Amino acid sequence: MQPRPIQSLFSVALLSMFSLAGASGQTQDTSGNSMLKGTFEFRHLAVQLVDAGFNPTDMTAVYGKITFDGAGKYTVAATSMDKLVANGAPQALNLSGTYAIGSNGIGYLTNPLYPTDQFAYINGSVAQGVFTGSSTESQGDMNTLNDIFVAVPVGTAPTNASFTAPYQTGVLDFTGANSSAIMNALFELTPNGKGGFGTISLSGQASNQNATTLSQSITGATYNFNSDGSATLTIPLPAGVSSTNAMFTGTKTIFQSADGNFILGWTTGGFDIFFGVKALAANTGTNSTSKGLYFTAALEDNPTSSGTDSYYGGTDNTGDSSGDGIIHQRINTPQPGILAYDYGVDDQFMVHPDGTTGTDLNGYLFIFGDGGQAFVAIGTQGLFSLVVGMHAPTFTGAGVYLSPIGVSSAASFQPVTASIAPGELIALYGTGLSGVKMSMQGGLAFPTSLGHVSVTIDGIPCPIYYVSPEQLSVIVPYAVALNQTGLADIQVNNNGTLSNVVQVYLTDAAPGAFSQGQDGIGFAAALHNATGTLVTKADPAQPGEYIQLYVTGLGTVTPAIMDGAVAPLTPLSWSDVYKASAGGLTVLFDDYLAFACATGCPGNIEFAGLVPTLAGLYQINVQVPTSGLGNGDSVYVEFVTDAADVNEIQIPYGLGIVHQVAPAEARRLARASRINRMRSRGRKAISRGARGDIPAVGLRAVTSGEN
Repeated sequence: MQPRPIQSLFSVALLSMFSLAGASGQTQDTSGNSMLKGTFEFRHLAVQLVDAGFNPTDMTAVYGKITFDGAGKYTVAATSMDKLVANGAPQALNLSGTYAIGSNGIGYLTNPLYPTDQFAYINGSVAQGVFTGSSTESQGDMNTLNDIFVAVPVGTAPTNASFTAPYQTGVLDFTGANSSAIMNALFELTPNGKGGFGTISLSGQASNQNATTLSQSITGATYNFNSDGSATLTIPLPAGVSSTNAMFTGTKTIFQSADGNFILGWTTGGFDIFFGVKALAANTGTNSTSKGLYFTAALEDNPTSSGTDSYYGGTDNTGDSSGDGIIHQRINTPQPGILAYDYGVDDQFMVHPDGTTGTDLNGYLFIFGDGGQAFVAIGTQGLFSLVVGMHAPTFTGAGVYLSPIGVSSAASFQPVTASIAPGELIALYGTGLSGVKMSMQGGLAFPTSLGHVSVTIDGIPCPIYYVSPEQLSVIVPYAVALNQTGLADIQVNNNGTLSNVVQVYLTDAAPGAFSQGQDGIGFAAALHNATGTLVTKADPAQPGEYIQLYVTGLGTVTPAIMDGAVAPLTPLSWSDVYKASAGGLTVLFDDYLAFACATGCPGNIEFAGLVPTLAGLYQINVQVPTSGLGNGDSVYVEFVTDAADVNEIQIPYGLGIVHQVAPAEARRLARASRINRMRSRGRKAISRGARGDIPAVGLRAVTSGEN
């Protein structure tokens, strides 16, 4: 089957999306190192060993001071505890290390647990003065290390009287350093300035108890600040609950951040972490509170399914009345040889006046803090998680200025924490980027200069589709595939004036589908192959038919073409990631309302490559499954490669009224299935590692011929 040329009507619609939607190895950007300076208190909770079900059997808990010099070096004076080391006795941990933070706040720390292991670097970000991260690339040297690291800056020691702000708090507790009695919960701490707390009402879950949701109430809790700035919390048992079943009890240690906006705590001798954000003023929360990009880090365990995972990433929320958002997670799972991958998914939740949310599309509960500056979230329905989200700063600059967080896929809108790929159409945002607004006509090659604007990635000129003062749309040059550092440097030239350089991650393929709403979510911009008409509710996809999906980010192609050139009809240029013998490309149809395809039914791919007669656009011709999907359902279309898994767009299927997507429980189970599926793919590529500090990182070399 030949790929059908895009019809003229659809071509106009697709090209409007581009405008409205938005070779040599690089070294790590360190221009943001000054974002980390001074003394911080930190908590590091790490899974070190897992059983056959990938659940924890040994953990390490670390707490103490980390002091950053603002120039890339730190020292640690801390205490470490591991039940398999020195019979579980506390051990002193005193060392020095290095760190590197880019202009956007994204970077890494050398890992205090493994300071010389380049694969154990803690990848994360600085925002709101707080560093959060996770050792996502640890499988690069075949070791299990799933963790969360949080460091908050501290200042003058608080007093009992000064501690009066309420904090919305999330806790994750691996009692016994395993998953037999793992617990997570959300609650509010309300200090009274006199050493006492109001009633603590917890809502959460515990793996040693049968109830899906647990509610516990604590009265009589106290706190007392010490001369070192810490506070000792004494938490009585919840009413009518035994010590075995209590989600939060005993003696705890907390630190308040220097600005008073956050608290970080743990149990000395325990394997827990809790983090709190200053609560919203009473009844001021709305969806707009959650608007913007949040840098995230998380540690999780799903004891009955996929086991442990951890990630860092970004959550970009619209703040609109629907509560839409787009999530990126760099997921690390504990199996030797199965490397971290970029996971993208849509989201939706409603923010209540107190900053809480109902369960989102993916099975998490959130609480947003004062001004939306941060959130904490926990998993539900057997997914035990603590997610910390810090609102990214608002970056501004004079002249030609590329926002350090203003890089995303032009199709999926995956945020700056996600990787870009050769051949991908990306959107760049900033100010003063162009003196004019103009775009290229469909069917013509894209030039490397448009309206006196040019863009380079790693010094290589980018084909340009669209320019305006605040947004550019450009194609990532194919030659960046030779860059083995996993990093790419982007710079804009507006009529001879250069912008700042923004560094992003790089991979071999980062698939993203264009949507009808031009926002990366909702119904796909898909055509019926037989007729060339748009797949809509009124004309939905049918079992067994072939549809055309229009995407970006499928990487290098064979036969190769020049950057920005119009793709030929003969011979077709096939995506190398699709033609690869291992890993490759899979398109799944996920119907969360139908048991048979709740975790994805594969579609037969007839073609995956560049769209003939157009520049900068990929096309996938794929067959809709002949069975397993529910009539009238809204079916997700998921793209899986060796290094990415993106699941944001849908198609209407069958006849009749299109149903809403399934509840969060089904999507949570599907996510666990995806983690297990990525394990089964046996990905053997070299990991991204230490963000440019080591050679031969991140890209697969693939070549192939005709299908």
